[in-house]
Amino acid sequence: MIVKERSIPIRIQKNEALLRRLPKDHIKRQEIEEDLRKRWAGYRGEQSVDYYLGKLPEKDFLIFHGIRLSNGEYFFQIDTLLLTPYFALILEIKNFSGTLYFDPIFNQWIQTAQTGEKGYPCPIEQANQQKQGLKKWLEARNISIPIDFLVVISKPSTILKTAYGNTPILQKVLHVQFLLDKIQKLKYKETILNYKELKRIARLIVKEHRSETFDILTFYKVLPSELITGVFCSNCISIQMTRCYGNWICPECKQKDPHAHVRAVEDYFLLFNDTPLSNQRFRDFLHLTSPYIANRLLLSMNLPYTGSRKDRLYHSSAAR
Repeated sequence: MIVKERSIPIRIQKNEALLRRLPKDHIKRQEIEEDLRKRWAGYRGEQSVDYYLGKLPEKDFLIFHGIRLSNGEYFFQIDTLLLTPYFALILEIKNFSGTLYFDPIFNQWIQTAQTGEKGYPCPIEQANQQKQGLKKWLEARNISIPIDFLVVISKPSTILKTAYGNTPILQKVLHVQFLLDKIQKLKYKETILNYKELKRIARLIVKEHRSETFDILTFYKVLPSELITGVFCSNCISIQMTRCYGNWICPECKQKDPHAHVRAVEDYFLLFNDTPLSNQRFRDFLHLTSPYIANRLLLSMNLPYTGSRKDRLYHSSAAR
């Protein structure tokens, strides 16, 4: 049973919002586009694993996608966590093409593809760190259960290589098509948790999950003044619309959209790290002059808010 669904990572959402708002010739554009491409590839790899997980018996497996918890010292993030009455299983999912060589001497893996050769940190070590983080999180809540992990390669065509006798790789790294068989062969048969305990842990995980906070403008060193503000036409993409008689109207294609401001507000929260919106900030970002119209539009979006009517601040309603 899926307890926490997989959602588009916040980094992808923020990258896309930034690209929508950057001039075409901006110096950072190519770097952001390349990062976005890699993140989409990773996300699609995770989705391909979900197909196989969907074949697991629902009554025996609680599935959590993209969880981020604190063990008291630092946050740790897990691509997919399976919780069963017998054990917990961490899946570290990798979506790489070409040939992957696992180097046991330098504890890294090397990808050879059309673009050349590139080194990455060892995914087994990454998964082991997640295991230690989860173990500490569970122990702090007086929960003891065996924890295992697997590194899942989401592309069946990826060639895996390693040094002779490198047994840990053979035990922990596998192609996605062999995942279900591997799970069935994990030797954990003793029941540790009953159904009530499983549900309690599931509620704790969902309650204590914290989405990644990430200031994209600071990361890419982009100034707010470099952004293109306004309400964009969904048809012409970057043409700024004007507000007239209850509609947003594109001056180019004449398309009308009464709700076009919603995407602009979503972009604002993504780019400014969920900084609350005042009436003035809303007008500045959407190119409105009327405080009355701005107030009416903000109220129509049913955003959570704080403060009195005069000093009201609107907050993002997105569950990130």
